[in-house]
Amino acid sequence: MLTPILIGLSHSIESDHVIAVSNLIDVRNSSFKEALRGASWGLGHTVSVMCTAFMLLFIRHSVEFSTSFSLELLVGIMMVVIGVIRFMSIATKNHVHPHRENKYVFFNVGIIHGLAGSGTIAVLLTSQFSTLYEQTQFLVLFGIGTIIGMGIIAAFFTRLKFLKPQYLTAFSCIIALVSVLYGIKIIYEQFYTYIN
Repeated sequence: MLTPILIGLSHSIESDHVIAVSNLIDVRNSSFKEALRGASWGLGHTVSVMCTAFMLLFIRHSVEFSTSFSLELLVGIMMVVIGVIRFMSIATKNHVHPHRENKYVFFNVGIIHGLAGSGTIAVLLTSQFSTLYEQTQFLVLFGIGTIIGMGIIAAFFTRLKFLKPQYLTAFSCIIALVSVLYGIKIIYEQFYTYIN
């Protein structure tokens, strides 16, 4: 019973998840607030994984799919967009009034990340578990692990608030650049896989 939770926790520390969340958090906020926002990322991820995995499970007899089935291209594009938005917010923070924050951004980004991994998880479910109860139990516990893991990661980044403003800005720029480069890498890999 603990295994799916641990798998969800370890899933949380995948590089694209950490990079995405680190670009979304506001280190000036309290650890608790950012932990809740990170957990909402995990919730969005869980919702999309469950919905898509079940859909794929139900159509598996009429449509063939493999572990290579993926919406990773969406994740790559999103990583580039998040990085660019972060750069723009860093560049304009002293010149424009910040617009009202979208409280669903963490949840929405989590949904896109969840979509990308759903195909692989659906294949895992069909190969490892025979009943709908076992499959649902795995997905729920996996989701709990992901929600906890993303909350911890988001809270961890708030510990950087002790940095001087110029170092914090430099760190934000580095994270934004990493997000853009990582997104480009994913996009390139997806097109390369598609072409070959």
